[in-house]
Formats: sequence, structure tokens, C-alpha cells
Amino acid sequence: MAPGAAIGLCVRSVKFCPGTTFCKQGKQDAVGLGLKLDEKYHGMPMPSKFKMGVSGCPNSCSEPAIKDVGIMGTAKGYTLMVGGAAGAKPRLAEPVAKELSEEEVLEAVDRIVSFYQNSGTKKRLGSFIESIGLEEFKKQTGL
Repeated sequence: MAPGAAIGLCVRSVKFCPGTTFCKQGKQDAVGLGLKLDEKYHGMPMPSKFKMGVSGCPNSCSEPAIKDVGIMGTAKGYTLMVGGAAGAKPRLAEPVAKELSEEEVLEAVDRIVSFYQNSGTKKRLGSFIESIGLEEFKKQTGL
């Protein structure tokens, strides 16, 4: 695994929990999906810092509800959330799609990243979504 050295205005290392690999609570493969996302997006330039988290169950050990893109495993698939943040201006991510397959998650994340990169904003994803509205964001990203 490559070191998590991405800093600045880019996609940071994807945080993921053990998922079904080592955890009895795991409902979905957080390790496999997390590694795929990290391999594709780690270090990719973005308008602002961009964090992703993948959890294998609703216990949310990787904190997907406070990431720009959060993915939470459930018994029926993945729930996709967007716009979370921690720190000085905390914000919970908004669920935008439920019961997704791994392939559907990868396609949706690709659309989100592409839309955000081409948005012309310098705001974090959550602040940007607040400025345009969640429904407009979902419409523009096909969610």
C-alpha cells in the first residue's frame, strides 16, 4: 500500500474500515472498495481538499458522515453520502443514494468528482452543495 502523502488541494487518502474482511459487523467489502477508490483518486487535484470514507456497516468506523464523499455498507448494499466535514465548520453528509452495488458506487463517485472538478468553485464540497442546493447537485451529477 502506498503511503498517504497527499496534502493540499487534492483527494486525500481514502479512509476505510476492515469491512467484511476482518469484522463480524461488516455487511459490505469496505477494504476492496476503499482500495479501488484510493488507487483511482488519491492525490488527484481538486478545487479544495477532498476526503472519502468507506465503512462496511452502519457503525461507520471510517466516519463516512463527515467526509466529502462517504460510503456506508448496509445489508442491502451501499449508501452514498456527500458534503460532510469535521473541524471548525462541522457538517453531516447528506445521503443521496441507497442500496447501491459496488459498481454503482464507483460510477456515482466518478460523476461527483468530475462535476466538482469542473464546478469552478474553491469551496469544500459541502459548502458548494449548500450554495447550489442539494437537489440541483443531484440533478447535475445524475444521482
